[in-house]
Amino acid sequence: MARAWIDPAYKARLLSSAHESTAAIKELGFSGTQGEDIAVVENTAHRPQHARLHPVLLLPVADTGITALWYKSAPYRSRAVIDPRGVLMELGLDVPADKEVRVWDSTAEVRYMVLPERPAGTTDGLKHS
Repeated sequence: MARAWIDPAYKARLLSSAHESTAAIKELGFSGTQGEDIAVVENTAHRPQHARLHPVLLLPVADTGITALWYKSAPYRSRAVIDPRGVLMELGLDVPADKEVRVWDSTAEVRYMVLPERPAGTTDGLKHS
């Protein structure tokens, strides 16, 4: 994700389509665990995104552990769509009412990854290679 913060062309590819973002991510040696496409959506100051499948889950289960059952459950998935602010608040993020929240639910064909806003104070040390 840091590359997208410093390389506008790479960022544009990540955000253009699931096919393009999958190819861009593969260039860095990462891919979906079962060959699925990876679509990237961008967090902005006024539009936080909630991808129900977290980026860490793109890593091998041996590295991350098994996904919590509640996270894959139908009740949680339904609540994340119906009440995303409530779910995010339970996870420790209070989203102000003036911000739009979008929910992206991964499928067997497409996994969603959120490109976070660049953290303040990270202008030094990031280099494009």
